Amino acid sequence: MTCGQQHIGTTVANICRSSSVNYHVYTMATLTDQDSRILFFNEAFQDDEQPQHVDDLGYAALKKCDGLPLALVTTARFLKSAGNPTPMLWAKLCANLGTHMESDDLFARMRRVLVQSYTSLDSQVARTFLLYLSTYPSGRPIKKSSLLRRWLAEGLSPGDNTYSDVDAAISNFNKLVDWSIIQPMEASGNNTEVKTCHTHGMMLEFVLRKSMSDNFVTVLYDGQSTSRLPNNIRRLALHHARPREVPGLTLVRSLTILGEAHPSVLDFSKYELLRVLDLEKCVVPLEDGHLKLICRKLLLLRYLCLGAAVIATVLPKEIRKLQLLDTLDVSKTKIEILPTQVMELPRLVHLFGKFKLKKDLGDWRMSKLQSWLLENSKLETLAGFVVDNSKSQDFAQLMDNMKALTKVKIWCEATADTSISSHLSKAIKGIIERSTLFIGTPSLSLNFEGELTQDMLNFSLEKGKHSCSLKLEGSKICSLPPFVALLGRLTKLGLSSPQLSLSQDFLAALSKVPSLAYLKLVATRLDKLVIIKGMLKTLGRLSILVDSTMDQLEIKEGALPCLKSLQLLCKDLSGSISGTSAVQSLGHLKEIVLHREVGDETKNEWEEAAKNLPSPRPKILFL
Repeated sequence: MTCGQQHIGTTVANICRSSSVNYHVYTMATLTDQDSRILFFNEAFQDDEQPQHVDDLGYAALKKCDGLPLALVTTARFLKSAGNPTPMLWAKLCANLGTHMESDDLFARMRRVLVQSYTSLDSQVARTFLLYLSTYPSGRPIKKSSLLRRWLAEGLSPGDNTYSDVDAAISNFNKLVDWSIIQPMEASGNNTEVKTCHTHGMMLEFVLRKSMSDNFVTVLYDGQSTSRLPNNIRRLALHHARPREVPGLTLVRSLTILGEAHPSVLDFSKYELLRVLDLEKCVVPLEDGHLKLICRKLLLLRYLCLGAAVIATVLPKEIRKLQLLDTLDVSKTKIEILPTQVMELPRLVHLFGKFKLKKDLGDWRMSKLQSWLLENSKLETLAGFVVDNSKSQDFAQLMDNMKALTKVKIWCEATADTSISSHLSKAIKGIIERSTLFIGTPSLSLNFEGELTQDMLNFSLEKGKHSCSLKLEGSKICSLPPFVALLGRLTKLGLSSPQLSLSQDFLAALSKVPSLAYLKLVATRLDKLVIIKGMLKTLGRLSILVDSTMDQLEIKEGALPCLKSLQLLCKDLSGSISGTSAVQSLGHLKEIVLHREVGDETKNEWEEAAKNLPSPRPKILFL
């Protein structure tokens, strides 16, 4: 089974189900790690020939095959044909697997399938999006949101009279997911949105060779010669490559650095057309001089992502020159102070970091900035800023003037300043109330050092109108802010706390939210959780992530009547949660997701519990 075969199977199943009232489409999954190893080594060796350290020997190959049977069989036979197996030989062959796939007869069938998957995409835009995935190395999770922003920054997603640029990008991303070319890395849930993904190893090898031969993306990695690089590189990606001088950088539109880089690559005065600069994983120290050069020279830049290698703690004021900048991400840096020039960038839509503004803005400067934001701000994402005890009301005062905001993250440090609390309360209420004026759901993430500050969140709303996705984090969450129950279209709620204890009163308050479809609980330890009939009647997905232990989960008869997806991501479920008692009354359940590292006894218990449920029985997945 390959990417294209998965898609064809799903398509046939969907056609068949349309003619039947009682149907259940089984989504074909890739092989488990254990089954992949068995198939691979049975093809690579006879049972009596297997060397002692086979796991070390085949690690790289298994990783690239991603549980796809055709890839496992083909690669095993290719490695077997190479002769005496040694870890060094196999590692070298796997590192250059793409080259061998292009010419070796053993890969002929694999080549045909991969080419068919590529040519079957119904538009050149979709094929271009696929080639762009070669920018990311094998095994690195790809965030959907950042991938979409990069596509848009390079102008690769042209809209039309029907679709905007953003809608066209989302549509093509979903197309690659539907074809199983992009593989979601989190559980599928119940029609839940994919947030992170990766590309199957073999498909990525094909895409890498195709994009380099078309001079679409130039990828440099260890062991590769630079003698045949194109004269004018269009997109350059360094995947932990040995630092070396790279010529022909003038026309580069996209630069991605993972690991080290030669000083010639970091000479930003060379780039004339750069639109995307991703230095999140760059390990070369980037000083204030580098940042100033970026701001002074890269005037076409639309996407800028910096990482932990940035030594500076303040962005230079020269950033005002980046008038086309759409996305600024410094969340992985030590930058804490945000110059007001950033807020005045006319095209800035997404801002990521953990900021405070300067404390000496003055009333005149603050008033001027508020007026500018009210009339010009396009900022949709502000994730995020810090509210503390400082006299400056900074972001808390400015946020209410950012009328386009749809995604906000706030770190609320201990504050007794009623003025700051008042401004922040007003701004949060404003974001929620504006949710009726635009398409989409605003997302709020509030992180409190101590208990939730009820005064800050104690405001009234007109009941039943407003939509929102809400995440509450804190060292102690013991009650629900009153406004939550007034959110008539609150569909997603996340609660995160080291010690999470959900009392019956807390659950009863949650049950008053009329449209809650997804509840996510994150904790180091979760106390006993009992869900009785009448609670959480609209919930379709319950996700529980616990680092250490869960005391007990009990779902009473008649509770959670709409639940389709149950995720219990805790390594140790033995003795605390019975699979039978947890799911015996959940007749609509379609999937159960457990932690990949739970014991075999626990796996067997939950699989047996699933078998006892009415048909169609839920899938058991291990994440």
